Amino acid sequence: MDLKTLKNEVKNHLTEKIIPFWAKLMDKENGGYIGYVSFDLKKDPYAHKSLVLTTRILWFFSAVYNLTKEENLIPYMNHAYSFLVQKLWDHKNKGFYWMVDYKGEPIDKRKHIYGHAFSIYALSEFYKATKKDEALNIALETYNLLEEKCKDEYAYLEEFDEYWNPKENKAISEYGIITEKSMNSLLHILEAYTNLYTTWPHENFKKNIENLVKIFKDKIFNPETKHLGVFFDRKLNPIIDAISYGHDIEATWLLDESLKYINDANLKEEVNRITLEIADQVLEEAFENGSLINEKVRNILDKSRIWWVEAEALVGFLNAYQKSREEKFLNAVIELWKFIKNYMVDQRPDSEWFWKLDENYIPAPMPIVEPWKCPYHNGRMCIEVIKRINED
Repeated sequence: MDLKTLKNEVKNHLTEKIIPFWAKLMDKENGGYIGYVSFDLKKDPYAHKSLVLTTRILWFFSAVYNLTKEENLIPYMNHAYSFLVQKLWDHKNKGFYWMVDYKGEPIDKRKHIYGHAFSIYALSEFYKATKKDEALNIALETYNLLEEKCKDEYAYLEEFDEYWNPKENKAISEYGIITEKSMNSLLHILEAYTNLYTTWPHENFKKNIENLVKIFKDKIFNPETKHLGVFFDRKLNPIIDAISYGHDIEATWLLDESLKYINDANLKEEVNRITLEIADQVLEEAFENGSLINEKVRNILDKSRIWWVEAEALVGFLNAYQKSREEKFLNAVIELWKFIKNYMVDQRPDSEWFWKLDENYIPAPMPIVEPWKCPYHNGRMCIEVIKRINED
């Protein structure tokens, strides 16, 4: 398979599988999008609606519109936008609620920087599509909230109550520990600020992008292992022996995107080298049978295949190939797409990707949609492949 064939197949997959699936989840009666579809494809119209899912759907339809200019996508992004700003925005204390019920009534009022990062990411993409001033203004207000409420001398605090008082960071923590700061949240703040800068190129955004890139270089990246840390204390000291292969490879291309908008030539050169080192290490250590294994925690490997990990791996290895022109990365891209087609994509009508496969590639009976399962990773994979192969 050559790159042109890959692009054509991915484009068809986007237009024939992913877009129709999510379009059918529009909740015309209650607003937003249906928040849960079970493994057996039963929609729950009474499921809660999360900030993460709502913003990712908004970003997805906006980004696909910005790529294709297909006017039939406009109602879908407008519908997601209306629910986000009318139901998830806290008009009294500012910021976005973490979760609302199916009608949009708040049921989890905490504020988390992760969800706010995706709000900025989505609103800035929506503004590119519509030039709607309200969307840009809310994105800028959210940015100011993060800088005012969340930033400390080391990076960013993550979880708060509805009044912006700091609290334990339970939303992002895993593995039986409570983390104060996470690579995951920092990565998505960087992603959001980068997208905001491409929308509204203010010098302050550029400074924050550069600062976050330096944090990844100096604190998150481990030069001995060639991996990124996962969980940290307040001062960004790692607190667990863990490798997330999906986040490693996702970070390589998102960091490279951010490098386009900073001026420090030495920093750009060093981080460009680091991201290629990470991609190389992930390929060597975690790429098996045409796909990427999930993670290694406390020296125990998890060889399951996760939907978002495979999507980000394809983009990350494509990015590494475009930088290095090393055939091993191109071969990984082609193998990944074959794996995704054969195993990760749910071939049943009215579905999209499975959440998780076991070591034998048997789908786990997990939801097709829930607060974290969304069109962001696999949809973005399609968008990036189309854009990058057009440009290559």
